Amino acid sequence: MKTETSSESDSIIRQVRRLKEENAAEHGFDLRRIAAAARSRQKLHPQRMVSRMLLDEKPVLAGQSLTRPATEEEL
Repeated sequence: MKTETSSESDSIIRQVRRLKEENAAEHGFDLRRIAAAARSRQKLHPQRMVSRMLLDEKPVLAGQSLTRPATEEEL
Protein backbone atom coordinates (compact mmCIF):
# COMPACT_ATOMS: atom_id res chain seq x y z
CA MET A 1 0.00 0.00 0.00
CA LYS A 2 1.45 3.33 -1.02
CA THR A 3 0.91 6.30 1.25
CA GLU A 4 0.81 9.77 -0.22
CA THR A 5 2.70 12.42 1.69
CA SER A 6 2.90 16.14 1.30
CA SER A 7 6.09 17.82 0.16
CA GLU A 8 6.35 19.42 3.59
CA SER A 9 6.43 16.05 5.37
CA ASP A 10 8.88 14.73 2.75
CA SER A 11 11.10 17.69 3.53
CA ILE A 12 10.98 16.95 7.25
CA ILE A 13 11.78 13.28 6.67
CA ARG A 14 14.73 14.21 4.46
CA GLN A 15 15.99 16.64 7.09
CA VAL A 16 15.73 14.04 9.89
CA ARG A 17 17.55 11.47 7.76
CA ARG A 18 20.27 14.01 6.91
CA LEU A 19 20.79 14.87 10.58
CA LYS A 20 20.86 11.19 11.49
CA GLU A 21 23.48 10.53 8.81
CA GLU A 22 25.59 13.52 9.95
CA ASN A 23 25.43 12.36 13.56
CA ALA A 24 26.47 8.82 12.59
CA ALA A 25 29.33 10.13 10.44
CA GLU A 26 30.51 12.37 13.28
CA HIS A 27 30.96 9.25 15.41
CA GLY A 28 32.49 7.09 12.71
CA PHE A 29 29.27 5.11 12.22
CA ASP A 30 30.17 3.32 15.48
CA LEU A 31 26.98 2.46 17.33
CA ARG A 32 28.71 2.41 20.72
CA ARG A 33 30.14 5.90 20.18
CA ILE A 34 26.77 7.19 18.94
CA ALA A 35 25.03 5.78 22.05
CA ALA A 36 27.73 7.17 24.38
CA ALA A 37 27.35 10.63 22.83
CA ALA A 38 23.56 10.43 23.24
CA ARG A 39 23.93 9.49 26.92
CA SER A 40 26.34 12.38 27.38
CA ARG A 41 23.84 14.83 25.84
CA GLN A 42 21.09 13.42 28.06
CA LYS A 43 23.15 14.18 31.16
CA LEU A 44 23.44 17.81 30.06
CA HIS A 45 19.63 18.19 29.97
CA PRO A 46 18.09 15.84 32.56
CA GLN A 47 14.87 17.90 32.64
CA ARG A 48 14.17 16.79 29.07
CA MET A 49 14.36 13.09 29.90
CA VAL A 50 11.37 10.88 30.56
CA SER A 51 11.88 7.96 32.88
CA ARG A 52 9.63 5.04 33.55
CA MET A 53 8.20 4.41 36.99
CA LEU A 54 8.40 1.03 38.64
CA LEU A 55 4.96 -0.53 38.87
CA ASP A 56 5.05 -0.70 42.66
CA GLU A 57 5.97 2.99 43.08
CA LYS A 58 3.36 5.52 44.14
CA PRO A 59 4.42 8.80 42.47
CA VAL A 60 3.47 12.01 44.21
CA LEU A 61 3.84 15.64 43.31
CA ALA A 62 3.16 18.22 46.01
CA GLY A 63 1.14 15.69 47.93
CA GLN A 64 -0.97 14.72 44.92
CA SER A 65 -0.77 11.51 42.96
CA LEU A 66 0.47 11.93 39.39
CA THR A 67 -2.03 9.36 38.18
CA ARG A 68 -5.55 8.52 39.18
CA PRO A 69 -6.72 4.99 39.93
CA ALA A 70 -8.46 3.22 37.05
CA THR A 71 -12.13 2.44 37.38
CA GLU A 72 -13.49 -1.06 36.84
CA GLU A 73 -14.96 0.07 33.50
CA GLU A 74 -11.53 1.21 32.30
CA LEU A 75 -9.92 -2.13 33.13
